[in-house]
Amino acid sequence: MPANIRETKIGFGYKKQTGLATANAAADIWCLTKTNAALTTVTLNTENDAAELGKGHEFATQTFKSHWDVSGSIEKYLTSEIAAWAFVFGLGGRVKSGTPPAITYTCSPQDPVAAGIELPAFSFIEQIRPGASAVLDRMAVGCVVEDFTITLGSGPGRANSRIVINFAGSGKLVEPSGITLPAGTTEHLLPGASAQVTINGVDYVTSRNLVSLELGFKNNLRLDSGFYPGSGIQDGAAIRGRLEFGDREASLKFVARFEHGSTELTKLRNQTTGTAVVSLQGDLISGSDYHSLEVTFHKVAFRTAVVGDTDGIVTVEVECHPLWDATNGLLTAVAKCSQDNIG
Repeated sequence: MPANIRETKIGFGYKKQTGLATANAAADIWCLTKTNAALTTVTLNTENDAAELGKGHEFATQTFKSHWDVSGSIEKYLTSEIAAWAFVFGLGGRVKSGTPPAITYTCSPQDPVAAGIELPAFSFIEQIRPGASAVLDRMAVGCVVEDFTITLGSGPGRANSRIVINFAGSGKLVEPSGITLPAGTTEHLLPGASAQVTINGVDYVTSRNLVSLELGFKNNLRLDSGFYPGSGIQDGAAIRGRLEFGDREASLKFVARFEHGSTELTKLRNQTTGTAVVSLQGDLISGSDYHSLEVTFHKVAFRTAVVGDTDGIVTVEVECHPLWDATNGLLTAVAKCSQDNIG
C-alpha cells in the first residue's frame, strides 16, 4: 500500500560519532520532529565514455559508477534542544557546564589549530514503516552540518521562531539501518515573542521597532577534497573519507521600523562597530534556569542599510558584517536545555 510522507520518522545522533565511518550507536540517537517533508537526497553519481576516442562516434556506450552524495535539511520550530545541537555540531567548539536537569552548552567556531578542521559527525536515520515490509529504512553515516539559520519574525504562532539546518554526508549508507528509534524527545519552544535584541548600541525590543531578524553560520564544507586515494568505496562508488570546513561565514541581518532619530544610516556611513546580542527564553527548567539561547556577535559593522517598507510601514533592512574581535573572537552561542551529553 502507498505510504503517506507523514509516516516518516527521523533520528540522528545527539552524541558525535567516534569517526566519520563509524555510525552512532542506538543509545546515542534521539528522535525529533521536523516541519519540512523533503527526505535526505542520496545520489549515485555516474560517468560515461562519450568523450573517449577509439569508438568511431561521439555517443556513450558504457556508464561507470563515480561517487555517492548525501545531503539533507532539517527545518523546525526553534527549541532549546535543537538550538544546542545546532551550536555544538555546527560551530564545533563546545564547553558543557551545569548538572541535570539544567545543562549549558557554550559554543564558538572551532579552533583549527587546537581541534583541526573536521567538525563532529553524526548519523541520520529515516524510517517509513520499518520492519519486514519497510518502505524506507536507512542510515546516512558520517554527516556534518553545512550551515544553520535562525529566523525570528512578526506575527502569532510558532512560525515566528524557526531554524533550518543543512548537512552533507560522507556517502556511507546502512540499509536497513538496524536502529530502533526511541520515543520522541520532548522539546521546549523558544518563542520569538521572548526575544531580547541589542545591535550596535540599540535595544530594538525596548524601542519596539524590530520586525524580523535572521542569524546564521556556514561552514563551506570542502566536499570534493573528501574523495582521495583510499577514501573508501560503497557498492563500487567512492565515498568521502573526510569532511572538513573551508572559509567559514557568520551572518546577521534584521529589519526594523525607521523613524526620526534612527541611527542605522549614520552607523553605516561612519562604519561604527559594536556588539550584537540576540537572546530567547522558554519554559522554566528548575530553580532559576530556563530553556534559552543567547548568541553574541562580539563585533559587527553595518554592511548595508536600505530604507523601504514592510506592510506599509517605513522600515530599514540592515545586513551586518560580523568581525573578528581580538579579545573575544567572532561569536559565542549559548544554549541551555535539559538534554545532557549533546556532542
